[in-house]
Amino acid sequence: MTDVDTTGPEGEPPPRRSDRAAGGGRDEDARHPAQRLRRALASPSLGPAGPAGDGPATRLDPDTRDFEPASRSAGPRRITRRSLVTGVVLAALVGAATTTLALSAGSRHSPTAAPTPAPVAVVLPSPPPIRPSARDDAAMAYDPATGDVLLFGGLAIGSQGLNALGDTWRWDGSSWTQLHPAVSPPALSGALLGYDPSSGRLVLTGGDTSSAGGHLAEQDASWTWDGSSWSLQAPSGLPASDLPNAMATDAASGQLILVTTRAGCAGTDTWRWGGDGWVLLHPAASPPPADSDALAFDPGSQSLDLFTAPGGCDGTQETASTTPPVWSWNGSTWTAGSTPTASVLTGSWELTTAGSGELLVTAQGTYLWRSGQTAGWSQVSSSPAVGDSAIAYDSADGQVVLFGGMCSGCGGDAVPDTWTWSGSWTLRDTRAASPRPTP
Repeated sequence: MTDVDTTGPEGEPPPRRSDRAAGGGRDEDARHPAQRLRRALASPSLGPAGPAGDGPATRLDPDTRDFEPASRSAGPRRITRRSLVTGVVLAALVGAATTTLALSAGSRHSPTAAPTPAPVAVVLPSPPPIRPSARDDAAMAYDPATGDVLLFGGLAIGSQGLNALGDTWRWDGSSWTQLHPAVSPPALSGALLGYDPSSGRLVLTGGDTSSAGGHLAEQDASWTWDGSSWSLQAPSGLPASDLPNAMATDAASGQLILVTTRAGCAGTDTWRWGGDGWVLLHPAASPPPADSDALAFDPGSQSLDLFTAPGGCDGTQETASTTPPVWSWNGSTWTAGSTPTASVLTGSWELTTAGSGELLVTAQGTYLWRSGQTAGWSQVSSSPAVGDSAIAYDSADGQVVLFGGMCSGCGGDAVPDTWTWSGSWTLRDTRAASPRPTP
C-alpha cells in the first residue's frame, strides 16, 4: 500500500476515520499502526505536502483538534497524542518481538523445565518364567564353592526322538539363571554330577549323547566345573565298559565317590576322584552289582550310604534279595548295614541328602531314611513327580531342590517345574508381576 495525499482532489479536507469506517472498515494503516509510523519516520517530512505551489499545507489533527504546519519550515512539529500512542504501541511490539526471539534462541540451552507428573505404578502381565525347559534325567548338584545348585543337560523327548540337552543353569535359592560358559560338555542325558572337596570343583561323569535316528550313545568322559567354565579331563581313567550308577560326596572323608557296574553285570567297582581323573579303589568288600543304585551322605550317622534296587541286574541268573541291605562307606571299604523290612525302591527314584537325613522321592511318595536299630523308610509326603527328576540338597538354604522329571497327569511328558523341600514340598514359580512406572 502507498501513501496518499491528505487533501482531497479539490482541496477538500481529509476524510474522517468515521467516514473510512463507514466505507467498509479501516484501511491497512489503521489496522497496522506500526507500518504507518515506520513510513512517517522514513519520509523527509513528517507530514505530506500539498500540491506544488500551494505553499505549506495545514491539516486538522483530530487528536489535538488544532491546526499545525505541514512542513518543517512552518515551525517545530508538536508531539500529538496520536503520535505518542502510536510510538508506544510500536515500542511495545518491537520489545515483545525481541523478547520472543531471545527466549527462542536461549531455549536450546536453558529450556524452561516442564512439571513432571508423578509416575503411576502399572502392574503388567506376568512375564514368562525364567527356568530350564522341560526335561528329565538332568545332572544336578550343590556347589559349596559358590553356594548355588548347578544343573546341566537332560533329555527332551520330541517328534524327532530322544534329544540330549547341553545347557548349564544355576539355582541361587530363589531363581534360575542360565550360564553361558566359554567351554561346555556335549549335550548329555543321565550324567552324574558331584562335588569334590579336595579340588573344590564339581565333576560331571558319564551320560548319553544323542545319535542319528534319535537314539542315545554312552559316554565315559569326565568334566570339571570351576564356577564359570567347564574343563575336559581326558583321559579320566574310567573304563568305557563300566556303567556309572551313583556318585556322591563323602563329607566324613572328604572324598567324591563313584560306584559303577562292570560290563555284563560282572561286579561293582568303587572310584575316587583324584583331581584330574578317577582312581580305582580296592575295598575289602563291595555291594553286589545292580542296574540301579543311589548314593547319599547321612548327616545323622555321618556315613555315605548306598541303596540298591531290589532284583539286582536284569538278565542274570543270580537271585537277588527283594530287600537288599544298605551299604555304608567308611573311607576305605563297604559294610553291609541295616536291612529294611520293606523296600520302597521301585520304579524310578531319586535320593539325596537332606537336613534331617536322606530323602527319597518315588512315584509312590516321599520317604525319609531312619538309620540305627530301627532302620527303615518313613513316608513324609506325596511326590511332585513320577520320576527321572534332578535332585540335590542346597546346603546354603537348607532345602532340597527338585527339578523336572515326568508328570503322572501329563501323559508321561516332562515338566519344567522347580520344587523345594524343607519339611514339605513347595512349588517355586519364578514368574512375578513387574510393576513399572508409567508417566
